[in-house]
Amino acid sequence: MFKSFYRLAGATAVVSGLLGAVAQAASAPPPPVSTNGNPVQLVASGLKGPTSFAFGDGSVFEGDSGNSSSGPPNGGVYVLKDGAGVEIPASPLFVGGMTFHDGALYLSGAFLVNGAPSWQLDKWSGWNGTTFTKRTAIYTAPKKFQGFNGLAFGADGRIYVGVDTGLLDNNDHGPASLSPYLYDILSIGANGKGLKVFASGMRQPWQMAFPAGSNSPYVSDFGQDSGAKNPPDFLLRVAAGQNYGFPKCNWTKSAACKGFAKPFKQFSPHTDVGGVVIVGKRLYMSEFGFAPKLHPPAVVSLPLSGKGAAKTIVHFSTPVIALAAEGNWLYIGTVTGQVFRIKV
Repeated sequence: MFKSFYRLAGATAVVSGLLGAVAQAASAPPPPVSTNGNPVQLVASGLKGPTSFAFGDGSVFEGDSGNSSSGPPNGGVYVLKDGAGVEIPASPLFVGGMTFHDGALYLSGAFLVNGAPSWQLDKWSGWNGTTFTKRTAIYTAPKKFQGFNGLAFGADGRIYVGVDTGLLDNNDHGPASLSPYLYDILSIGANGKGLKVFASGMRQPWQMAFPAGSNSPYVSDFGQDSGAKNPPDFLLRVAAGQNYGFPKCNWTKSAACKGFAKPFKQFSPHTDVGGVVIVGKRLYMSEFGFAPKLHPPAVVSLPLSGKGAAKTIVHFSTPVIALAAEGNWLYIGTVTGQVFRIKV
C-alpha cells in the first residue's frame, strides 16, 4: 500500500524508503519502453515529486509534492520548458492535484501559514508566460484537516477532490471522526461554494478521471498501510452517496464489507495504482512500484469495462507517481523528477 507522500510539519518524507531507487536513477538509466512500439520521450527532468499535470494556455504545468526528507515539503507548481521545470513564484509547498477548466488552473495544495499547513483549493488565471496574475483561494479547509489529493471536474461543472489520510497526524486507519472529511471525496462548485460529501469510506482516494458526460469518476484508492495483513489496493467507480466502508472494511475479510459499495477492480497488495486517466475508450493507470520485486513500476491500460488489462509502458527504473493525458499523449511523472510522454 502506498503511504501518504509526505508527512507535513517537520516529519519524515515517505520517499526516504525509496533511496535505493533514487540512487539508481542518478546514473541516467535508459527510458522506459512502450508495448505499442511508439517511442517514450523524455519531456523534462530535474523536478522533485510529480503528482499531477494540467494543460492550458499553450503550456504544460506540473504539480509537485517536493522531495524534502524532513521539514515541510518543498514542492510547488512548475511550467515545463526546454526539458526542465520552472517553478512558478509563490507556489504551494505541496500540490495534490491540478486541472485546467474554462481557462483557469484549479489546484489542491498546502501553503505554510504561521508555521502550519493550510490546505486550499485555488483558482489561478491570467497566465503571462511566467506567472498567474490572478489567484483566488476558493476554499480553505478547516483545522485538523489532513490534506487534499487529486481533483477533477465532473459533467455538472463541479470540482471533485479526494481527502488524504494521515498527512498531519500519521493516522492510517483510525475512526473517521479524527479529522474533518476523513475517507471522503468532496464536491464543490467552481466558485468554492456548496461543499458537500460526494462519497465516503475510502482510505486514500488519490486521483480520479471522469468519462465524458459523467458525474461518476474512476478513482484510485491506496489500501491500508499498517495494522492489517496484505490489504489490497483498488480502482473504484464512485457514484454519489456510496460508502466503501473503510476503516471497517478493507477487503481482507469479505464479511466485514457486507453492505458496503464494492470496488470496480481490486489489486493485489503493493500494486499501488496511482494516476488514472481516460483516453478514448480506455483507462490508463500508473502502478507506483513501492514493492518492485512484486509489482515493478508500470503504466497499465484496460477498457472502461475493466476487463483485459495490459501493460502499456514498462521497464521504469524508478517508481511512477503522476499520470495525465493531453489528446492522445500520456504524460508520466516518476519519483526522481522525470517526466515522460508517449502517444497511445
